[in-house]
Amino acid sequence: SPRCVQGRILAPLSVLLLLLVLVVPIANTMSASESNNETGSTAKTVYLIRHAESDENRRIHSLKSSFLDLGRFSLPKSSDIYAAFELANVPAQVDSNVSEKGKEQMANVKEQLDKANFLETHKVQVVVHSPLKRARDTCQGMLGCIAAGDGAEEEKTASVERVEELDLLSEKTPAEWLPGGTTKLHKRIQDFTAWVGTQTETTIVVVGHSQYFRAMLGTKSLFGNCDVWQVQYDPSITSSLEGETCAEGNALKPGWSGLKRLYGYEKPESTAA
Repeated sequence: SPRCVQGRILAPLSVLLLLLVLVVPIANTMSASESNNETGSTAKTVYLIRHAESDENRRIHSLKSSFLDLGRFSLPKSSDIYAAFELANVPAQVDSNVSEKGKEQMANVKEQLDKANFLETHKVQVVVHSPLKRARDTCQGMLGCIAAGDGAEEEKTASVERVEELDLLSEKTPAEWLPGGTTKLHKRIQDFTAWVGTQTETTIVVVGHSQYFRAMLGTKSLFGNCDVWQVQYDPSITSSLEGETCAEGNALKPGWSGLKRLYGYEKPESTAA
């Protein structure tokens, strides 16, 4: 009869409609989850390492020491005066080499990292560094990792999946210290954090510069040479969260949390003659 035929048609349609109601939301949720995984939007553990002392750092320290001596009405050391005058060569400061003290710092912290089996213990997948010589040398000296470039071939330990060099990580330039110049710095930082957020890996080491790290996180204190800090980054967080503060008490920028110092240069105890 017509009613039977109609019933036979409506019954399967009802089942299909029910399936659509139940399955589509689940499929959408799975699709969104897959999309998040593809764009690497999961939270990251990031290790920030400041480069070893550079010749620029050494010269600035000499300049400060000279002024302190003058403030105490004593003559500065000739070596400090000479080093301070070298600061007049601005291009040499922008991409300066690691100093002798910096080499000592690298060896000191490398020993700590090797003892802790740092890269393997923390399951570091990616190492990325600034293109400046002091950052490249620190990355190679402390971690045994360096991206190809500047006449060097890529080096990496067996546990690290890849090593990259990013121009975005360059330290704050002289032009970016001028009024209005910070816009370019903030744009580089924005692009770098976007890069971090889109990586599929979840554990990343960044070897870079103090002023850059301060601006990226919103901290006031300087990072010490060869310091190793751990911080969490969640790209899905775009507004400040209560309680996300660093040790000095000021709030970190949105997305960053749990900043803590893991390793640093341990000055050798002086031995009596």
